[in-house]
Amino acid sequence: MKFITKFFKSLGLFIFGVISAGLLFYFFMISFVNSSKTVEVPYLINSDIETAKAALEEKGLIPDFIGNGDKVIYTEPDAGVKVKEGHHVIVQMRNLENQKSPDLIGLPTEIAEQFLMEYGLTYEINKIKTYDINKNGIVISVVPAPGKRINSNSIVLNVGLYEGGN
Repeated sequence: MKFITKFFKSLGLFIFGVISAGLLFYFFMISFVNSSKTVEVPYLINSDIETAKAALEEKGLIPDFIGNGDKVIYTEPDAGVKVKEGHHVIVQMRNLENQKSPDLIGLPTEIAEQFLMEYGLTYEINKIKTYDINKNGIVISVVPAPGKRINSNSIVLNVGLYEGGN
C-alpha cells in the first residue's frame, strides 16, 4: 500500500512538473516571438542597389539581391506590406538602357507590366498557348528581343496561357 501511495504521489508531482514547464516555455516563447515590431516594406522600384540596401536596413529588414543590374524592378514582398523586423526581402535587379528592350523573360506578367509602367514604356500583351503549367502567366518572350533597340517605343510581351496538358 505504501508503494502505491508513493507511486501516485511521484506521478502527480511529475505531471505537475511537466505542466509547469510547458506553461513556462509557452510564456517564454510568446514574449520573445512577438517582441519584434512590424515594419512596412519601402517602395524601391527604380532605386539603385545602395539606396535599396540602405532603405531596407534602416527598417531592420534583410535585403537579398538577385539579378544583374543597377535598378530595382520589384521586391518580394511588395512595397507597403507589413513584415516583422529581420524579415528577408528579395530585391530583383535589372539594367535598362535607354531605348533598348529590357530582359523580362521568366518574370510574372504583373511584374513585367509594373516595370514597363515605371519606365514609361508602352506595351502590348500577346497570350501564347502553352502546355507547361509553370509558364502560365509568365513572360515567354519579348519583342523586340532583349537588348535590341525599341523603334516604335512599344514592346510586345508574349505571355504563356496554360491550355491543359498532355
